[in-house]
Amino acid sequence: MTPKKINRAAEIGGTATKFYEVFARKDSADVLAHVGSIEAPNDDLAQVRAWYVYDQHPWKEMCLVPTDAVVTVTEHDKRIKIKEV
Repeated sequence: MTPKKINRAAEIGGTATKFYEVFARKDSADVLAHVGSIEAPNDDLAQVRAWYVYDQHPWKEMCLVPTDAVVTVTEHDKRIKIKEV
């Protein structure tokens, strides 16, 4: 049996990807909390990946924010750091 070879470019939907921060709440009364981050080539695939990766709870609401849209308040003119895994 030959080992499976993963084509990363095809797997992620292309070569240009964006990072997204994922926020969710279990109930309407709960605060929207940061639950993690995902990487995807577009918003549509980001939605699917976020739901797939963070489906361990019955979320009432889940939101995505592109990382490049995050404006830092405490460290003016500094970009947020992405931890590569």
